[in-house]
Amino acid sequence: MKLKDQIAIVTGAGTGIGRGIALALANEGAKIAIATLLEEEGEETRALIEAQGGSAQAFQTDVASEASIRGMVERVVTTYGKVDTLVNNAGITIFKSLFEATSDDWERLININLRGTFLCSKYVAEVMKTRGGSIINISSNHALATIPNAEIYAASKGGINAMTRALALSLGPYKIRVNAIMPGFTATPHYERWLASHGERQVIEDEIMSLHASGKIAYPEEIGKLAVFLASSDSSSMTGAELLMDNALSVRLYNSKLV
Repeated sequence: MKLKDQIAIVTGAGTGIGRGIALALANEGAKIAIATLLEEEGEETRALIEAQGGSAQAFQTDVASEASIRGMVERVVTTYGKVDTLVNNAGITIFKSLFEATSDDWERLININLRGTFLCSKYVAEVMKTRGGSIINISSNHALATIPNAEIYAASKGGINAMTRALALSLGPYKIRVNAIMPGFTATPHYERWLASHGERQVIEDEIMSLHASGKIAYPEEIGKLAVFLASSDSSSMTGAELLMDNALSVRLYNSKLV
């Protein structure tokens, strides 16, 4: 097992990509600290990890709150004595017209997506700096290419990429590696709800699949496998990297079906 005896914190691990990452890390031997806002989702993930023979504990955490983050890290250290890997996955999405978006929308999304990533990294790095570790930031292909009405979300993800580069430089002397994964469309409950909100679901889904090089989107477990690589010694010379995982969606020049 690549991560035997590791302790890994995964924020937002109650569902979606975070759950897929937590399951993948646990499958490689890591003990998982599930840091998620809704306790019931955290317990569901814990049960899934234990059902596959892994070990996990849920820690209710609000990444918009510095006190909650600090308390979570303290409880994890009290429970396990160390942290080897941090996955900053918790985040929300707000797509609104520039003219409709409010400062409250900005504060809410930035506090969770960007400030939360900063504070989790800050407090976990304090624990890691005596022995090293890996921090994995879950960004998005919106950091590279985006859509109308995504100003706040795109800003948060672009900020995560920039922060990843700075953290890699700042924490390198402590043998802490920091990398980012940039997923695109991923088969999560959020994606399913988004599809369901459109009247012609199959038409929308067929169009989405046609925009991807292999006619498919990612699954949380695939992102989890990349997180395993970044958490393991296999990536010991990789830090400051931004890894795109969107099946070539954001490298397409234009979307006409005529060619």
